[in-house]
Amino acid sequence: MARLQILELPEVFVGAASETPFILVIDQYEPPPYPGDITEPAPYDGIAEKIGARAVLVFEDAIDIPANDITAYLPEAEAQAEPCRADERAIQAEEKLKAFIEKRYVIEQERKALLADALGMDRTRDWDDIHNAVAGLRRDRTAQAEAIERARRAPTRPDVMNVQQENPTVWLHGYECGVLAVKSALRPRDEPTSKPTDA
Repeated sequence: MARLQILELPEVFVGAASETPFILVIDQYEPPPYPGDITEPAPYDGIAEKIGARAVLVFEDAIDIPANDITAYLPEAEAQAEPCRADERAIQAEEKLKAFIEKRYVIEQERKALLADALGMDRTRDWDDIHNAVAGLRRDRTAQAEAIERARRAPTRPDVMNVQQENPTVWLHGYECGVLAVKSALRPRDEPTSKPTDA
């Protein structure tokens, strides 16, 4: 039966806060007797991201982590009874780890639900759908910003016009008024405005 152990890494500081990163170690793992489809994910794929671990290490052999062994610090009589207690502690540690994984999963689902709500999406969508929606919004925003910048830089006189225009001065005046109206509509609200002065 596979065992679950936690290997704590040196404490790191993120700004003023600190955190203790860890690695999830799974040993005595028994692979399935027949290999599955190569397109199927491995049994433990994605667990590290869900529980916040730096990595998940899986071994078929038994791996004893020295930091988890306290028998050297116990008197001889207690050391003899330690194997039974070790089994109990292993069960308790596994239960705590399962509870921790479930809690992290709930937190992840809550965050996904909040993002889906903010994007106006159904909460049943997965992370790929959310990522694609955000990427689409970013593309739309970039395209809109480029269109706005082109309109702001548009000249008030056209580069070309129809030579057979019946009233060219009226048409040019209308063109200029239209461009100025667009530029006025696109002006940021906090941008100061000034009255044109007569030359």
